[in-house]
Amino acid sequence: MRETITVQVGQCGNQIGNQFWSKLLLEHENTPDNDEALSAFFRFSSVNNKQQQLTMKARALLIDMECGPLQETMRSPLGSLFDDTQFVMDVYGSGNNFAHGHYIYGPQYRNKFEEGLRKNAEYCDSLQSFIVTHSLSGGTGSGVGTYLLSMLHDLYPNVFRFSACVFPSEDNDVVTAPYNSILATSQLIEHADCVLPIDNSALQAFVKLEADHAAKSKITNNKSNNHNDNKSKDKRKDNDKGFDEMNEVAARMLCHLTSSSRFHGDMNVDMNEICTNLVPYSKLHFLMTALSPNRFTNTSINPSMQFNSSNQNPIPSSSHGSRSLIQRGFSDILCKSGQITSSDPSINGSITLASAYLARGNIGPLSDFLTCVTSSRKILKFPSWNQDAFKIGVCSTPTAGQPVSVMGIYNSTSFSSTIIRERSRFNMLYKRKAMLHHYTEFVDANVIGESDKICENVVNDYQSIENQMNTQNVENENSQMKSLIKFPAF
Repeated sequence: MRETITVQVGQCGNQIGNQFWSKLLLEHENTPDNDEALSAFFRFSSVNNKQQQLTMKARALLIDMECGPLQETMRSPLGSLFDDTQFVMDVYGSGNNFAHGHYIYGPQYRNKFEEGLRKNAEYCDSLQSFIVTHSLSGGTGSGVGTYLLSMLHDLYPNVFRFSACVFPSEDNDVVTAPYNSILATSQLIEHADCVLPIDNSALQAFVKLEADHAAKSKITNNKSNNHNDNKSKDKRKDNDKGFDEMNEVAARMLCHLTSSSRFHGDMNVDMNEICTNLVPYSKLHFLMTALSPNRFTNTSINPSMQFNSSNQNPIPSSSHGSRSLIQRGFSDILCKSGQITSSDPSINGSITLASAYLARGNIGPLSDFLTCVTSSRKILKFPSWNQDAFKIGVCSTPTAGQPVSVMGIYNSTSFSSTIIRERSRFNMLYKRKAMLHHYTEFVDANVIGESDKICENVVNDYQSIENQMNTQNVENENSQMKSLIKFPAF
C-alpha cells in the first residue's frame, strides 16, 4: 500500500476532514492492526517508547487560523488520532480575505507547515499523494489552502496533489467570496494535479434527495418521536446539523475515491491512475464527481437483500439484485441529482474528456457493470480521439450502510459554467473596485487581474474543445447524410 497524507485547512476543510476520519474508522473497524490496508492513511506509534503499546495515528496535518475548530477536534473522540505536532493554528483568523491568508499567514507559518509535512512524510515508506480539503469562499481555506498547494508543488513535486474544495454557492453570505474564489481557483490551476470541486447547493440537493428516498422507503428515525418536543430548538443547531450532513456527503466521496488505496481488490484504481487517465491536458484537471445516494439503512433492508454478519451490510441475494442495484446506481450518477458539483456533464453540448466509474460492494457479474459503463455513451458525449474514455474500478468492500454504491468522476467541459459563474460575480465587484482595498493592502492589484485572466484562459480552453468537437460532429452528420442521398442516373 502507498500512503496518502491529508491536509485539512480552515473551518470547512477541517469539518470535512473530521467526517472523513470518522467514516474511515467505521469502515476499518474490523480491519486487523497488522493489515497493510490501514497503512495508506494511518500509522502506528509506540507509547512511551514501548513497542508493546501502539496507538493509531492519522497521516494528517490540521491547519486553521482560528483556534476554535481545532481545539474542538482535540476534545472530540477523534483527538486521539492526532498528536500536537499535527496541529497548526492561530487565534484571529484570516478575515474572509484570501490575500491575508495567502500572503501573510502563509509565509508566517511556512516553517511550521514544512515541519508538519516533513514529520508526516518521514513515517511513509512510499508517499503517493496529498489530499487538501478546504473551502474557496473564506480567507483561510482559499488563501492558506492554496499556499499549502504551492508549497507541496515545490517541496514534493513528484507526489500527486489533490484538492477537495468547496466552491461558493449562490446564497453564500461572504461578501468577498468572489475575490477569494477567483484568486484561489487561479492557484489551483497552477499548483494542483487534480481538483475535486464541491458545491454547497449541490450538496444540499443531494442531502434532500437522500431524505426523500428515506421517506419513500418508510425509514424511521428513533428521534422522530420527539419531533414535536424539539420545535423550540435553536435554529443554529439545525443549521449545524445540515452542514454536518453536507460534510458527510463530501467525506463519503473521498472515502469512495480512496477505497482502492485502503482495501485489497482485483480491480483497484490507485490515486495516481486517476490523474494519469482523467487529465489529458495539464491545466484542465477539474474532476466533477457524482455519487449514488444512500437508499438503505440497517433498520430497513429491501427484501431482495440478505444480511452479511462479517461486515454488517446488506448484500444482494442474487445476481438479479446486484444488476438492479448497479443499473440504478448508474442512473443516479449520470443525472444531475447525483452530482455534488453545480455543473452537469450530461448537459447538451458539453464534452466529457475522460471519465471513471468506481463501484463498491458485491456488484455481481462484471459484465453487468461493463454494460452500464458502455451505455453511458448514450448520455455523455466523448471526443473523437477518446471514445473509450473510461476508467473502471471495483472495490469488493462496500460503503457502510450501502450494499452497492457507484461513484462517477468526469473531466467535463461543462465545468466551465462554474468558473464563468464565479468570474461574473468577481467582475461585478472588480470593475467597480469594490472591496478591492482590503486585498491591495497585502497584494498588488495586478495579481488580482492576472488571476482572473488565468481563469478566463481555462474557460476558453474548455469552450475551444466544445466548439471543435461539436463542429466535427456536425460535419460527420452532414457527410453521413450525403452518403445516403441517391442521385438519379443519366
